Amino acid sequence: MIFRGLIRVVEFVLVVLIVRIVLRGLAGMFAAAGPARRQAPPSSAPHAIEDLVRDPVCHTFVPRSRALAARVDGRETLFCSAACRDRALAAVARAS
Repeated sequence: MIFRGLIRVVEFVLVVLIVRIVLRGLAGMFAAAGPARRQAPPSSAPHAIEDLVRDPVCHTFVPRSRALAARVDGRETLFCSAACRDRALAAVARAS
């Protein structure tokens, strides 16, 4: 008799937990689809936005502050690395 009562209590608790999980899932879906989406909290240290430049040799984008500058064909050109800069300068030297 006590055993049957205990089984009914456990069944009731499981049903309540399943209903709660389903309702939380539905609430999350509707909250994400609604027009008033929650925004992520701003980070403590804002990052400065920096221009990216494209290396003409390997076509890699790098921040302007990290790019290496060299004068190629009379124009200042920015490169991602010393290897790309040297390849561009060598190509100009071969072409001359």
